[in-house]
Amino acid sequence: MRDDDERERPSWREIDQRRDGSRHREPARRQKRLPKTQAELVRKQALAQAEALFKGKRGRPEYHSALRQLEACHGTKKFPLCAKKFLEEYGLPEEWGALTRLLDYPEPGTVASVLEAMAAQLGSRSRVEQQGFKGRLKVLALTSLHAEVRRRAEEILAEV
Repeated sequence: MRDDDERERPSWREIDQRRDGSRHREPARRQKRLPKTQAELVRKQALAQAEALFKGKRGRPEYHSALRQLEACHGTKKFPLCAKKFLEEYGLPEEWGALTRLLDYPEPGTVASVLEAMAAQLGSRSRVEQQGFKGRLKVLALTSLHAEVRRRAEEILAEV
């Protein structure tokens, strides 16, 4: 019995604290959790916003509307003006289709830059896109009015 008397017993306050808090204090407010589907939707929206932020101008809706306008102008008399405006505003696009359209741009320096950008992406493209690009290179190497474009097309053909 003496061991029990000598040993210190915890007070009721200590016992309550060990049980996740005192009953005399206000309970901690818990955050309400969203259902998994809503939480996933919120996470995807946040990721999309973060990606758009890091893309800069290319993540904005104006960029996508400018791409659609470039596509609509392709093959018309307005194309050089639309393409010039697009290139001044956003630079060379990363989209394969937009790069393909810009091969018809009349400025040889820009066309050479487009060819280089497309050659850099060639490894990640499908077989059909690769074959189409090689065919386009052959045509440009034979028929382009600009020596710079012909030379660059031949160089890329030799590398591919």
